Amino acid sequence: MVVVRVTRTRPEPWSPAELAVLLQAVEPLSGPTPPDGSVAVRDRVVEITALHDDESSPAHGALVAAGRLAAGLEIAMRSLGWEPRREVADDPGVTPLITVRAARRRAAIPLALARHRIDRRLREGTVYGRGRPELAQVVDVAHGTSTTRAWAVLANGPSHDGAPSWRTPGTPVPEATDVALPWRRDPVLAVCTHGNEVADQVTGGVAAHRAVVTAALRGLRADVHTDPLRTAAARAAWGRRLDARGGHVQALVHLHP
Repeated sequence: MVVVRVTRTRPEPWSPAELAVLLQAVEPLSGPTPPDGSVAVRDRVVEITALHDDESSPAHGALVAAGRLAAGLEIAMRSLGWEPRREVADDPGVTPLITVRAARRRAAIPLALARHRIDRRLREGTVYGRGRPELAQVVDVAHGTSTTRAWAVLANGPSHDGAPSWRTPGTPVPEATDVALPWRRDPVLAVCTHGNEVADQVTGGVAAHRAVVTAALRGLRADVHTDPLRTAAARAAWGRRLDARGGHVQALVHLHP
């Protein structure tokens, strides 16, 4: 469940139509790990606080979920003609954890509008797959996921020049032995980051949501999983196994019809 607080000032910074779009962007997504957290909307800023599993700080899954929330809000802002700027606190226990600011006006391009439409449909549960994943679709999702701080590799198949080379059946890595995913049937992408700090885990969540949206644009469904990656040691072990750059795996994205 996402808790939303809206602070109004005078003159009102967000129009009612803009507020409606932002509030839609924090509605729950279907899937095994829907983003939860607390969201405060004020001025031209949205603040996100991750859920705490205990009294100290959010767990890895909560940080990834907060990143997914941020990604949805950034998609919404771009559709409204704003360029978002994201800031992540170094300490996972501070409030807010993430600040997404509407930095400046920028006309929404068709791709930004398409991403917003598909993101809205994902929240409505009206996105359906159109057949089994093909190599071109998997490559497109990997490219749509990757930024300068995060990238995607196949967790159950080879890569060539950094791009997935999906061939069925896939072979899972040894770390995936106890993970209940259809490794030999569907492609599973591993979202990697260079580091494993708070900002890296949040960035992994942002990239995972980009993967979900890109998959939907390509006619696929995608589920995000973080349970196998709860510890820093597990994230590093997956990274060493899957990527020569020595990255840390922050999330798994299962692509399916």
